[in-house]
Amino acid sequence: MDHDRARELFTAYHDEELSSSEVEELESHLAACKECSEEWDTYRRTMEEISGLHRFAAPGGMTEAVEQKIKRRSKGRFFGEQRSFSTQFAIVSFILILLFMLAYLLMTEVTEITVLEEDDPITDGKTPTAQERDAGAR
Repeated sequence: MDHDRARELFTAYHDEELSSSEVEELESHLAACKECSEEWDTYRRTMEEISGLHRFAAPGGMTEAVEQKIKRRSKGRFFGEQRSFSTQFAIVSFILILLFMLAYLLMTEVTEITVLEEDDPITDGKTPTAQERDAGAR
């Protein structure tokens, strides 16, 4: 076990939430590592001192007030209205269908391009038909 992993387990070890194999591994590391052992002692003493502090109940509605303040300051990123997966799926599907329809319309738009020969006269601004071109060539 490395030092970082040992430190990550301090809280769970203090709260007796580790499995027996994790406890054995951590205790083995603490016995062999002076640095982690000293940090564990500091952590344990701090938690003992904190546990002796007077506890009091938060004022009514404080949780909601804090959530509202966070929501307001974060502009809804936290505690905002959550859309369900089906709503998100419907929105994404609708947008994709619109994009595919637009792509289809753009791809199927027919534009007629007529190439004129240099000696073909343009008389009235209209493009001559194939028959008119053939008649003019005779």
